[in-house]
Amino acid sequence: MKKPSLLIIFLTVFIDLIGFGIVLPLLPKYAERFGAQGFMIGLIISSFSVMQFLFAPAWGRLSDRIGRRPVLLISNAGSAVSYALFALASLAAGTTALWVLLASRVFAGICGANLSVASAYIADVTERENRSKSMGLIGMAFGLGFILGPALGALSAAKFGLAGPGWVAAVFCAGNFLLGCFILRESRKPNSEPVAPRPRLEQWLQTVQHPKLGVLIGIYFLATFCFASFETTLPLLVGSSAFHRDDMKDTPRFIQKLQNGQDPVSGYLRTRLSADTMQALEDYTNTAPVPPDLTKRLIKELNEELKSPSLFESRRFQDVPLRPKTQGLAAGEPTAQNVIHRNRLLLEDAYPNEIARQRVYYDEKQIGYLFAYCGLIAAVIQGGAIGRLIKRFGDQRLIAGSLVLVAISLILIPYSLQLAGLLLTLGLFATGSGINRAPTMGQISLNSPPEEQGAMLGIAQSAGTLARILGPVFATALYYIHKPIPYVIAGAIAGLAGILAWQFLCRVQASTRSEVKVAPERATTR
Repeated sequence: MKKPSLLIIFLTVFIDLIGFGIVLPLLPKYAERFGAQGFMIGLIISSFSVMQFLFAPAWGRLSDRIGRRPVLLISNAGSAVSYALFALASLAAGTTALWVLLASRVFAGICGANLSVASAYIADVTERENRSKSMGLIGMAFGLGFILGPALGALSAAKFGLAGPGWVAAVFCAGNFLLGCFILRESRKPNSEPVAPRPRLEQWLQTVQHPKLGVLIGIYFLATFCFASFETTLPLLVGSSAFHRDDMKDTPRFIQKLQNGQDPVSGYLRTRLSADTMQALEDYTNTAPVPPDLTKRLIKELNEELKSPSLFESRRFQDVPLRPKTQGLAAGEPTAQNVIHRNRLLLEDAYPNEIARQRVYYDEKQIGYLFAYCGLIAAVIQGGAIGRLIKRFGDQRLIAGSLVLVAISLILIPYSLQLAGLLLTLGLFATGSGINRAPTMGQISLNSPPEEQGAMLGIAQSAGTLARILGPVFATALYYIHKPIPYVIAGAIAGLAGILAWQFLCRVQASTRSEVKVAPERATTR
């Protein structure tokens, strides 16, 4: 049998992450398009990580017993099925679409063993001194997957419709399964007997009580939490045309127009709002503050109206001064991709003093390119620069410094949405994120017993997936309160993680080196 190759495991993870990258940037907007908002969008995105959190350690332990190859093949096959379900969700509508979308993410999470088992595969075939550098291959695969994946997702959505990205991702993962059947070799040594598996809680406690492993996994958790908050909300921040409470410039005046405005648009909206909402509007007087429940209900029903292809009729908007961009969209045939944005522009033009104009709008294709840009930067760092950076600064300093970069960029992103500023802040974020993973996972591997690599890295992966459970729910819930809040808080968390890394990794390392130098001198004087 051929010797296991780092190139082969890189290729396996890379192809899987192309499929992941095709779907991930589109998922928040798809969930919103099917009727989910705020907390619900976060739950749908988190469902993948809930299942991965529950199953990743079991996959890791199984790979310690039966080998890495069969577990990776199961993961690839399961990913293909899950993306096919994602495509089917795009063909449905409303509640049915949301349930199928949720089912696709749940199944993907159950089968999502690739990263933790691939990390164990790399640990099997590399020497200890090259471990952190080799772990950069997974980060490089992640970055390259985020170059090609989002771009392919955007192009397939434009060419094949909303279901296109799901089918394309399913084809990639099915091809990855077949490729793995022929070229993926087992890495686990036959004489490497696994230790008797501990109960789940005992495994966790044994791992986090380790002097360094506990700190490293905690830092990995915080860094992943920040990344998950970013990737969940960026498509909404730059590409959602749905109404948000921040978009209401003058809610009392808007309600007054809905109550008795004589313009055709207000008259049309009165026929579209539910009886309960109309009754609440009639009961409201402009002398009192707008009740939060009324604002929430009004925004929800307006967002439903944004999906209606029948909103625009030339006679209804004949007295509204439409911007050239609005006129261009109104003149064409509405599609599933542009109808929401077109209707948002129409209502902005109809109520210029009541509804704020979007600062920027990036469609699915442009969002795909933004994620691809981040992936390109991360891939360059992880594929070429990470080895030199580790050699010059060491794992511990890189972990701390990368988290500081992530903190600064996250705080700046919601205030830098024009293209030049956005590219700058996203580049800074991608640099910090690209540097962080390899030394962190390398240190976790180096501090793990050789016979428990799969189990320990599975625990680390579970910590990361726990962060991916909490991050999307946290970020989307706060996003619908005020758009910059999740970025500012995530930036503060990344800064805190950087401080912890400096305190418990860098300073401890420096202290240990000082003790090693002093000890021989004391021995000499004796």
